[in-house]
Amino acid sequence: MGILLTGGLLSATPAHAVEEGVTFPFYPSFLQLEDGKTTSLEDWSDPMVCGGCHPRQYEGWKSSMHANAFIDPVFQAEWAKGYQDTDGEVLNLCGGCHTPIGVMTGTVKYDPDVGKYGGFTAPGVAAMGVSCDVCHSVTDTNARHTTTGNPGNASLVLAPGDVKRATLKDAVSPFHATEYSELHGRAELCANCHNIFHPNNNFPIEHTYDEWRMSAYAQNDIQCQDCHMVPVETAIRVADTMTRPHDLPDHGLEGMAGVGAAGPRELVHDHGFVGGNTVIAGVLGVPGAEDNRAEAIKRLQNVADLDIEIIPGMQGANLLRVKVSNARAGHHLPTSLTFIRQVWLEVEVRDDQGRLLLSSGALEDNRVPEDAVMFTNKSVDQDGNLTVDPWRIAGFVHMNTIPPKGYRYGTYSFRLPEDASSFTVDAKLNYQSYHQDLADDLLGEGAIEVPVVTMRELTRRYNAADLERADAGRDSAVAHR
Repeated sequence: MGILLTGGLLSATPAHAVEEGVTFPFYPSFLQLEDGKTTSLEDWSDPMVCGGCHPRQYEGWKSSMHANAFIDPVFQAEWAKGYQDTDGEVLNLCGGCHTPIGVMTGTVKYDPDVGKYGGFTAPGVAAMGVSCDVCHSVTDTNARHTTTGNPGNASLVLAPGDVKRATLKDAVSPFHATEYSELHGRAELCANCHNIFHPNNNFPIEHTYDEWRMSAYAQNDIQCQDCHMVPVETAIRVADTMTRPHDLPDHGLEGMAGVGAAGPRELVHDHGFVGGNTVIAGVLGVPGAEDNRAEAIKRLQNVADLDIEIIPGMQGANLLRVKVSNARAGHHLPTSLTFIRQVWLEVEVRDDQGRLLLSSGALEDNRVPEDAVMFTNKSVDQDGNLTVDPWRIAGFVHMNTIPPKGYRYGTYSFRLPEDASSFTVDAKLNYQSYHQDLADDLLGEGAIEVPVVTMRELTRRYNAADLERADAGRDSAVAHR
């Protein structure tokens, strides 16, 4: 988008018409206000007010990435870099999902004096990211009217005001009106901001919803909310059994949906929306950040499985295959910014005398070496040059993320010394939210050290004699000991 946007190629009229009778006043975001109304900050509730009656939901939300979507310093820096590079044309594109209220009220502003590339400011509730009122004011999705005909780029219709919408059909509140919404229980709600496509070339930069839509989870009616709005232990059971939370026996999710409610509900959803981000809430010093981080790590450490296979070769050469399975994510592993997320294998092979026979994927200065086996996508601009700047992306030239219930292999070779009687294989699957070079570029060198989470580790010991017997018999693989 950088080259594509620069020069005003997207500088359509403020109300950009996609088809007859449908306009989008915040284009290239597809946000709409119901009936074409306008809105001001006074129309939106502070989440603390919501927390008065919904303390459990508020406590979960305030350390979530939804709450920190606007003030996230990495996002802010990337957004500002894009703003400079495109003469401001990504303002609403990024803001539509990260500060919907700021975009719809016209109160989000770029400040060139904040940070390396500048930054953005917004007043009051507009700076509170994806707040309670944003989601619970949604009345519809306008996905069918986007340039791709699919959800994405904040393709939401909102009606701020007294009515709050959710999945309870008989909710009664002394503070506001309520309305049942089937959409709030479906992945199609999340899709509108968890699919992002380039507004000029329509390339799917992020396609988490599409990954889910093509998965076994969608085929079994498992929704985003069924994994990301329940504790990780429940999410594991959902993934392992392909059963929605409310159909699980003894799910333990009963509770009061609000203070003073008439009685307990069969299932009360958490509002932490925890995924894999272990960095931002802690960096910002948000209350509850450590709990959020611990939950994210727990999810990362339970999403994948590892297996090891040794295939003996002739004259001492051996093939090692490490199988990585996406066991419990309803989307690809990794997802979202798949060209920035870091998921890779770190593998060592040592013999019984401690000699290192193979080493791959060990960090160097907190950076993943280029020859590591990585499960990522590589993106290019319109000229075929590698880029990780979302506004420049025109396509992917390499795709190696792991689909739901699918797997990928890391393949290696090593030679066992003749005097070795056994050897040990240690394989780790590691995760970083983004690579260190990106953090240094956006925030300044050394501003943050991107943490590493070991998602899974597997160690197996093998006897050299088994390799020799397998080589002689040409067996396909060697059993571990």
